[in-house]
Amino acid sequence: MAGFRIIGSLFLGLLLSLPSEGADHQAKRTTSGQAHHAKGKSAHGTVSGHGAPAGHRHEHFRSRGRKSGRHHRVVPHHAATHDQGPVREQTLEEIFPPGHQFTVEERAEASAIGAYLQNGLWKDAYKASTKASRQHPDRWWLHAARAAAAANLSRSKDTIDAVDQALQTNRGDANRLNLSELYVLKGNALSRLNRKGEAINTFLAGARVNPKDPYSRAGAAWLYATAEDQQVRNGAKALGIASEAAKLTGQKDATVLDVLAASYAETGNFAAARRWEEKAIRAGDPADLPFYQRRLQNYQANLPWRERL
Repeated sequence: MAGFRIIGSLFLGLLLSLPSEGADHQAKRTTSGQAHHAKGKSAHGTVSGHGAPAGHRHEHFRSRGRKSGRHHRVVPHHAATHDQGPVREQTLEEIFPPGHQFTVEERAEASAIGAYLQNGLWKDAYKASTKASRQHPDRWWLHAARAAAAANLSRSKDTIDAVDQALQTNRGDANRLNLSELYVLKGNALSRLNRKGEAINTFLAGARVNPKDPYSRAGAAWLYATAEDQQVRNGAKALGIASEAAKLTGQKDATVLDVLAASYAETGNFAAARRWEEKAIRAGDPADLPFYQRRLQNYQANLPWRERL
């Protein structure tokens, strides 16, 4: 699949924002030894924002959180993977609507899973969320956490199944941010399985659910611009959708600008592709720059970018 993937950090934000001191301390004790080894290294197979560009076949997730009161929040961050386009590393955000009243048991359960996710302990997170979702199949956020963990483990079929379960069990607690991220997780998983047409439709479904989300649009645009299958590629559609995504981000998000550059390249406008890729480089995280620079080299040679599975 392509690079642009989301880690499910909105769900991580949900799980960590629940005030449950006892459960949180217990989770930290449980994971402290493992977290020491995980800390400081990127997790392979993280999700990021769209089925779009990325640098490595394995994406990275780095949580850059800050605490505000008893709620853990973070600022969005984006990264690239190398062969496949920009990866979106989305950090925590307050996302759960005020309507749901968590029980003490729900808070403890969510806090423990959230600690695994925060520390990049994807196998533990997958195991815990799978067990919890079987015990409580009506709790959509458990399926969402399982989807995020599965995506980080490159378990594409499990990601799709978990997203479908989350969407089916949601009873209105999930807001638009939650829903669009679920669609992005599923879109990326479908793209990994080389089901590009289905992936595009899924990304676009996410955009319909959340019209203000640029990353679901970027996912669709990336595939329209870079898919190896010429029957999937459509430069005009890619450019239209990528332009919408760029507008939503004020043309300041490196991940989206990278997608916009690829879209221009697919239409044959390599001058514009170079210009936007250079802007992505200026706006991007230092860790992503080698991947953006590789794409820029393509455009300097008047070559479009092709997503590599």
